[in-house]
Amino acid sequence: MASATTLIKHSVIYVLLAFVFAACTVPKKVVTTDQYHEPQKSEQATRILNGLQLKALELMNQQRFQDAIQYLQRAIKVEPREAINWHYLAQNYWHLKDYKNCRSMIQRAISYSQFDEDLNRANQILLDQCSL
Repeated sequence: MASATTLIKHSVIYVLLAFVFAACTVPKKVVTTDQYHEPQKSEQATRILNGLQLKALELMNQQRFQDAIQYLQRAIKVEPREAINWHYLAQNYWHLKDYKNCRSMIQRAISYSQFDEDLNRANQILLDQCSL
């Protein structure tokens, strides 16, 4: 009987020591990946994107909607998740009375503008106009 009691005491001591050593170890660093964090745009991509957007807005102000669409499509290739580009693209299709493409582009804008309340309102207004 004494050996069983001793065995149990030793087992308890080993388990307690394992917990103490585990508690004293340094935790492993958390690995972050791009799948959890949206990658930041490079400075060059930002400059290209801004230039394309400005040119598209200039063309829209001149009522050259088809030309503006080409610039916005290029901007979308640089940054496909930029909601404002999809919104501007929808606006151009609305001006051209291409309501099917307008609705399609505005849906994309809505899918990327989750946290921008002003853009969400503008998207909803344009969607209502395209659905008439």
